[in-house]
Amino acid sequence: MEGARLFDIKTFKEIMEHNMCINSSIRDKIKNNLESLLNIRILESDFDTGENERLDVIALGTENNPLIVLFQTTQSESMVSKAVFYLDWLINNKGLFNKLAQKTVPNVNIDSIDWQKAGIFCVGGDFSKFDRYMVSHIGRNIELIRCKKYDRDLLVIETVFKPISINSCRTSALALTSAPNVEQNKTKKYTKVSQVPRIGYCQIENGKHYVVFPGKEKGEIFEIPVTIYLAQNQFVLVDEYNRFQYAFPYWLNDNEILSSNIASFAVVLLKDSEVFIDKGDNMLWKLNNVPSNVQLRDRNIVSVDSQNNFLRFYKQVKHNADSFMMSAKAKGHTLAFVLKILDNGVLLRDIETGKEFFKDMDTEGITFKEQQILCLHEGNIVHTLTSCKFYTLSSFYDKFEYGTVEIKDGLTFLKKLSGEIVIINDAPDYLRPGQVAYVDENNNFCGIEDDGDGQEADTVKRNISNISTFKRVSKKERIEVTKQVLILGNKAYENSYKLCLLKFGYKAEVLEGFEPWAKISNELRDTDVVVVVTSHISHDNMWRVKKEITEIPVVYSEFDGANRILEQVIAAENSWKEVRTAR
Repeated sequence: MEGARLFDIKTFKEIMEHNMCINSSIRDKIKNNLESLLNIRILESDFDTGENERLDVIALGTENNPLIVLFQTTQSESMVSKAVFYLDWLINNKGLFNKLAQKTVPNVNIDSIDWQKAGIFCVGGDFSKFDRYMVSHIGRNIELIRCKKYDRDLLVIETVFKPISINSCRTSALALTSAPNVEQNKTKKYTKVSQVPRIGYCQIENGKHYVVFPGKEKGEIFEIPVTIYLAQNQFVLVDEYNRFQYAFPYWLNDNEILSSNIASFAVVLLKDSEVFIDKGDNMLWKLNNVPSNVQLRDRNIVSVDSQNNFLRFYKQVKHNADSFMMSAKAKGHTLAFVLKILDNGVLLRDIETGKEFFKDMDTEGITFKEQQILCLHEGNIVHTLTSCKFYTLSSFYDKFEYGTVEIKDGLTFLKKLSGEIVIINDAPDYLRPGQVAYVDENNNFCGIEDDGDGQEADTVKRNISNISTFKRVSKKERIEVTKQVLILGNKAYENSYKLCLLKFGYKAEVLEGFEPWAKISNELRDTDVVVVVTSHISHDNMWRVKKEITEIPVVYSEFDGANRILEQVIAAENSWKEVRTAR
């Protein structure tokens, strides 16, 4: 069998493909969902160029790069020549694009728009072999995206060509890599250390960034853009003079010992169901001997031996202050969190030290907002990070507030330990009433304290950075949950129990004392202490508790108040420890 075929898994009847024509109806449906399909921000649709021509979509890419989306209207249409024409039009009309960007994205930094990565997305029903051949040889940032239609109104979107040059197509770059290095325009003399660009990993030592290659060859990285920070052990591309070219969102584990048979690091390129690699020199090589249980993604970083045999792939960098603080300090930068914007200046918090300070400045017309991060060099703003989670998901943040989740009238609330009830900003859909969650000082959702069973894949975890980089020596730790308590009593008091016990490191689960024993028994597996509210449990369950729970402390409480139960749990644990020690 050649190629992919689509089947209904219930009947195993093949779902047939139909010839696809991008008519106005289908084009409008795709256009309305372009932001989620291509991860771009639409600036203008059906734009009139003033030359009796209309552009389907003008957009801004994830790397602040200008883009145009063109739709193929007929099968015979030459998309490549059209794409080249409009790519040149786009580059020649920077002022017009900047106006559209400022109109649609008011806080966009025009100076950070990366025109070196201006590109075209061609969307069509199919592309001829001549189109594919031509676009692969002209060296322009043009992608061909094919749409296939199947029975039952199924639509498949497939990239059939993506530029292979790392320098011209960097769709997987970190969000920090948003601006070209202004220093690269200056003429400087460097020593040529290789014949071709290469991929290595970053080491930060004594305030300098170095690149390390297989075989432990090492050299300082030059001309790193002021807006780019590198994580320790993050993979980078450098040219023949070790000048910075590109930062990959992958890193080498701190504890990993490099195999002596590693000849090169390379980036994976998936093309026509085959796996190729580029070692940084824009030459494609077939990747050999990939194990069947390894599923590589486009743009993965791998290591290979001298025969281009697969050795291993590497993990993604965690994008937070833990990962990049060492690089920022090496550049002499201070990362500051924007607390409050006033008429005569900005109240900031130093992310590294936690110290708050005021910066005098004229705030009229500024492009940053509260809860963003300013990158300061000698007091001047050199870059802005828009996501507050760069800070709050790092070990530098210690302002969390905990509580239990409540949902009412479609809104998600948090009842804090203090008793205050607030709306959770950006609350995910998977939150459920009674869960213990935590928010930052601005009530933005940061994570949940559940053990992970049954959670959704995108659940946020506290301090998930697994990179050993620069970290604050002394910081206020979050509440550490060390014990689990099962309360058999009145479930109406569940939130009170959870909040009260959480303050002392206990995670509480509450079941009605009249539940079937099988359900109670199932909850006992990870429980450290059991509390029985004697006025709210069946006789059968009381008897089973006394007979079967002998390996952990059991509290029999006449009271159902949360504070009294907390006192009894602490007393029972202390008594249990004394008995175990005496034995």
